[in-house]
Amino acid sequence: MQPRKRRKGKSQQERSNQVSSSDRSLAIRFHLSFNYYYAFLVVLATGFVVRLVVFAYLGYFNNDNHIEVLDYVARNWRLPRADQVDQAYQPPLYYLLAAPLFRLGGLVAVQLLSLLFSIATLILTAGLLRRLPWIQEKTRLWCLALAAFHPQFILFSLFISNDTLAIFLGALIFYQTRRAQVSASFSNLVMLAICLGLGLLTKAIFLAFVFPLVFFVWLLGRREALANSQMIKRLAFFVGVASLLGCYKYVESLILFGSPTVSNLDFGTWIREHQPTWLGVSSLFDFNLLKLVRDPVISPATVHSYPLLIYGSFWYSLIPESTFQGNLISPINRIGSMIYIAALCPTFLMLVGATRTGIAALGLGFSGQDVTMEERARSDFEGVLLLIFLLNLLLIVAVGWKYDVWSVLQGRLLFPSYFALLLALNNGMEWAASSRSKITVACTFMGTLIALFILYISVEVWLASVFPVNPLRRWHVPFKIDMNAR
Repeated sequence: MQPRKRRKGKSQQERSNQVSSSDRSLAIRFHLSFNYYYAFLVVLATGFVVRLVVFAYLGYFNNDNHIEVLDYVARNWRLPRADQVDQAYQPPLYYLLAAPLFRLGGLVAVQLLSLLFSIATLILTAGLLRRLPWIQEKTRLWCLALAAFHPQFILFSLFISNDTLAIFLGALIFYQTRRAQVSASFSNLVMLAICLGLGLLTKAIFLAFVFPLVFFVWLLGRREALANSQMIKRLAFFVGVASLLGCYKYVESLILFGSPTVSNLDFGTWIREHQPTWLGVSSLFDFNLLKLVRDPVISPATVHSYPLLIYGSFWYSLIPESTFQGNLISPINRIGSMIYIAALCPTFLMLVGATRTGIAALGLGFSGQDVTMEERARSDFEGVLLLIFLLNLLLIVAVGWKYDVWSVLQGRLLFPSYFALLLALNNGMEWAASSRSKITVACTFMGTLIALFILYISVEVWLASVFPVNPLRRWHVPFKIDMNAR
């Protein structure tokens, strides 16, 4: 009997060690989770501070003359036609919101509205990142840091421009899309339709959102196994609400000019100075990054390349577009050269992540395999957001090709679908996490890029404080580009 007792005592000790080890593992995971959550809050708060600092030193305008429309609305209390002033082709929601503020508090009040939209966009981005259970804590932190410190994303959310409202509404649509996916209630679907309608009433780029969101509503109905008649009614109601809210400018332009999507490209003679961009198929595939590294600001070397124009203006101020002037001063603009290089890694990760998202969405869509509800929800959500981004990009390229104007091919026009890129980045970092060396390289480049972003913003703020520029300046490109040079 004695040996049996010893074996029993040894088994109890082993169980005790296993429990102790499990407790320690849980404690470590809880400690790491708490640390990441604290770091998440620190990044979020720092993002607020950065926006406040940039707001304090940034001029009011980019290169688009939105103040002309605001002034017209504030004085006449009616909207101008598309051919009356430069930006009057834009849908009117931003101007209707900002004109009363302009009348009561001037430019400062209008830019304060932009600041509110900018902060609200960051809050929505952080909130949506927290709501998606498949994003790991460490990757969630990198995604938020990109949104919090990306200079172009910050600048175009702070100008007196409808971009700031468009960026906010893009984030709001994605946030509401997730809410509707979690609970496909009537109220959530109505709110999603209203958000889409408000987007259409703000900027034509939201035309790229229409089909993917209609498809998303269909996916929700299919998940609920709705009858065909119920599905048709739901889709018709969704499209009807969004269309009634957002159709004003498109209907007006169709009646007055015979096309629902006229723009200042149809009326302005200035576009001749921005032509020709297209040199043939090479304009679609020229991604010689050395051109950007040598010339961080727009030049004859980069003006004929679609990829370089979009990539450069997405990550850095390739086009002088604000009172921040560091991109015009050498060697300070070499920060831009370094940003272009460091951004290759997150761009590559986004491409990998987008490819993985597309393969997963198509695989689950056409196969009959059983998957968990979370896997299905992730595939549907990320697939729809990726489709929105791709249509957004396609719309930019199509307009740039139609008018052959380089200034259309700007990365800022992707900012309404910015969150789709964060999801692609997350998926790409998941792929990198399969190898210690890959994830180390990815984190190193991401950390370097964030540090360069902070350095760039710090230098620009310092320059603006030491060498102030007229905040009312409306055009920021101090040179003409020789479009015939190669």
